[in-house]
Amino acid sequence: MDTSNEPAATAHSAEGARELPVTQLASIAADAADVEAAVQDNRVPLSKVSKRHLLALFIAQSTLFMALVVPSAFSLAIKIGALDPSGRDTMLPLAIGVGATLVIFTNPVFGVLSDRTLSRWGRRRPWMIFSMVVGLLGSLVVAFAGSSVVVIVGWAIAMVGYAAGSQAIFIYLGDRLPESQRGKVMGISGAITQIGPIAGILIAGSLSTELALVFIVPAVIAFLGSIWFVLSMHDPQHNGQIPPFRIAGLLRGFYINPRKHQPFAWVLVSKFFIFACIAFNGVYGVYLLTSELGVGVTEAAGVIATISLVGIFTAIVGAVGSGWLSDKLRSRKPFLVISGLLMAVSAVMTALACNVTQFIVAGIVGTFAIGVYGAVDQALALDALPKEEGQNGRFLAVFGLANSIPQAVGPFLAGAVLALASGEYRAVWWAAAVFAVLGALTVIPIKVARPPVRVSTETAGVAPTS
Repeated sequence: MDTSNEPAATAHSAEGARELPVTQLASIAADAADVEAAVQDNRVPLSKVSKRHLLALFIAQSTLFMALVVPSAFSLAIKIGALDPSGRDTMLPLAIGVGATLVIFTNPVFGVLSDRTLSRWGRRRPWMIFSMVVGLLGSLVVAFAGSSVVVIVGWAIAMVGYAAGSQAIFIYLGDRLPESQRGKVMGISGAITQIGPIAGILIAGSLSTELALVFIVPAVIAFLGSIWFVLSMHDPQHNGQIPPFRIAGLLRGFYINPRKHQPFAWVLVSKFFIFACIAFNGVYGVYLLTSELGVGVTEAAGVIATISLVGIFTAIVGAVGSGWLSDKLRSRKPFLVISGLLMAVSAVMTALACNVTQFIVAGIVGTFAIGVYGAVDQALALDALPKEEGQNGRFLAVFGLANSIPQAVGPFLAGAVLALASGEYRAVWWAAAVFAVLGALTVIPIKVARPPVRVSTETAGVAPTS
């Protein structure tokens, strides 16, 4: 997306010298000059966002993520299983994967269009309204669908809508949030995206006997939860110059020369394998629980919610601990290798699970590993950036694609593995373990400079400068 006017979510480089856009939303449509202009021009003082407005934003974000994540993690499996018991193993990955694939293409386009929106309602508000309406309509199509094909179409529509809304919120944060609030707000935002789906899974589990309500209730909650935020958005009409849209810059932004930028290319390869493992883990969990571990549908929702809830804490421990240790030891790669191997262990434990307790323990090990990986992965990506290129936004936008592409194609690959294994669900987790090991091994060739040692002026015997 064009970031001539505002970057999306940001993170600091190791040296803290500049802010870097770190999401796919940042700048796929921008060339190097656009990104550098965005970084350099992002110096206009912004007033603090009020707690009341942040509360409205967090409610909208949590309810949107509830409506977006819960169907993929739970509800679609129940709906498709009821409509097409014999074809569910094929139709479920299609339902998840088609929408995820569309979002890869639609979100950057919506981002570019929002930068060019001249509505008197502002630039971001119309896209929030669009997301609320499209998401609700798509969910209603799924709720009343009489066939798996209609479910796939309806969920693709809903996913495009909800993803556009989530993107609009993050872009809005880039527009409005001053640097002094970014760390705290983005930290709360990250927690919100975890807590909302947990509540949604518990709600969906309690409604599992009413298949229509499993989709209607989260969708209505998301719609209502976004209204306060939409009404309170500080989103004035854009009266400035509209930057030109360059197709050549858009297409060029997707390509990374693996020979010229070898460390960064290995980072992308490793990330692809790791997120393919994560995608495999998320497709058939409900069916493994209900078909092979003897768990009812309502109980399955509780199991998934338990893993998610405990996983918040284990992921935080893994992220904070590994981030601190990697800075202290001035090394990233060992933590990424360990986290990849732990994900493989988690997948193998799931494949061998004989009861619910073992399934839960395996899931918790996996969330800890994801926490370790998530903290150090981004740090290593910043270390591996080809800084001499002056195209941080482009490189980090592609880094975001290494996350989203395997999550889109992963369900299709998982379905293919299941078909080759004659419907044996555990084979999917064995394949996930292979991807995790590959993700760990492809960290080894990455060669980057060690993070600099921070030496205080006192210990160095140097008088502080004014």
